[in-house]
Amino acid sequence: MLLVTQLLIGSVIGLVITTTGVGGGVILLPVLIYLFGMNALAAVATANLLSMLMKLSSSYLHFRLGNIPLKPALLILGIMFPATFLASYGVTWLGNQPQYYARVESGINILMIVAIVFSLILFLQRMIRKSSIDPLTLLTPPSAITVSSLLVPGMSAGFVLGATGVGGGLVVLPVLMRFAQMGIKEAIGTSIFITTILSGGSAIAYSAGGYTDVHTALILCLGSLFSIPLARYLLVYLSERFFQYLTLSFILISIIMMSWKLIN
Repeated sequence: MLLVTQLLIGSVIGLVITTTGVGGGVILLPVLIYLFGMNALAAVATANLLSMLMKLSSSYLHFRLGNIPLKPALLILGIMFPATFLASYGVTWLGNQPQYYARVESGINILMIVAIVFSLILFLQRMIRKSSIDPLTLLTPPSAITVSSLLVPGMSAGFVLGATGVGGGLVVLPVLMRFAQMGIKEAIGTSIFITTILSGGSAIAYSAGGYTDVHTALILCLGSLFSIPLARYLLVYLSERFFQYLTLSFILISIIMMSWKLIN
């Protein structure tokens, strides 16, 4: 594949990640599997490294725009990190065992689809619930976020991210909207910040197994930098409802693409 083509693909991926928080499961994995011919383990490993690299600039942009509330972000990160790291090492170890390799491949694909469908349900519940709220109730501040309310969904999201690379827009974003009571722009910014760090931890774990394609990740990351000015413009001037429908569209596309991959 030509270098210019790879840079263009990276630019499009970077734009989607920055504006929706969706990346690993929806865009990166299908692109790496279908366009770059990687198997599931290599795609997950490379997607984690690429997700971390791309989201560094995206996290900075969202922080400057005030979309990352640090206290709840750090709380959720602390809950998710152990599960993500352990899942990554577990999948890497099993993938290195010849007798388990085929099962790990199919298990990752199935878990991806389950996670995406579950996230779609959470996302739709949040959209429907928010659209049906009386405007007067918006004057009442939301209840405080507690560790107990985030423990199970946070650890589950961390496990899925570590095992499959599906994270920001598909798992973390709905969790933040549903359980941390964040608006769509705050949830996007916080999910990008959290998954930047978590993807880095997973990338380290997968690199130990030799599955990561560092060269491809670096080229796509370079391409993503060209999309930052456009992403900033869209985040400032477009409405939350637009980003809700955009994120929903990518979740649906991901379900179709990954289901087709599993069937075939």
